Amino acid sequence: RSLGYHRGAPPSSSGPGRQGFILVARVQIPLGPHMKPAQLYATVFITGACVLVIEVLATRLLAPYFGSTIYSVSSILSVVLAALSLGYYFGGKLSDSHPSSKIFYGLIGVSGLLTACINTLASLSLPAISNLGRIDIGPLIASFVLFFIPASILGTLSPFAVKLAQIASPKTGTGSAAGSVFFWSTLGSIVGSLGTGFFLIPHMGVHTILNLTSAVLLMISGIGIVSSKSSPKLILIFAVIA
Repeated sequence: RSLGYHRGAPPSSSGPGRQGFILVARVQIPLGPHMKPAQLYATVFITGACVLVIEVLATRLLAPYFGSTIYSVSSILSVVLAALSLGYYFGGKLSDSHPSSKIFYGLIGVSGLLTACINTLASLSLPAISNLGRIDIGPLIASFVLFFIPASILGTLSPFAVKLAQIASPKTGTGSAAGSVFFWSTLGSIVGSLGTGFFLIPHMGVHTILNLTSAVLLMISGIGIVSSKSSPKLILIFAVIA
């Protein structure tokens, strides 16, 4: 925050010709010294791909316990969409109040940590949920337990990226910034969906792909935080976990 004085007539001055000083505050939004729109678009492309990787893997993760039924597919899609919608809402609120690249990349790091927990959580929860003997509600409960929170955090990224892109390029309108962010995010989702189905699953196990997805998110977070000149301790934590 910097302060400057501009000569002019203050609102409280009385009488013609009275001159005074108006205090003007210039607030610098902590976007990050090296943040560029291209970096944001690359980030949302990769995170958009990660969302669909997790969503496709979810069907394989639940199949041994509930089968590849319409209940499983509908439950996964509904839970992920509900999580993303909640993330969009709170991500927009957070980006308006704290438009910081450090928070943006910190959220990516949190999503990476949560993704890393899915394998362990699945091995602990899925047998118990399947023992309920409900092939209809079981997949819904399992999808909520495993994927709701990670997908919610990932959902906060798109509106956050729109805000940061608009700050990085003030001449860019909100519509153009939003269009670019959602274009790259959706394109990443397409690549993530096709890549998972046609390449990753045939060559790797589900647990390995989840760990790889977590590592990618943590790596992006670390790179982004480094470019924002964040705390070295935080960077080290993400690097060790990755």
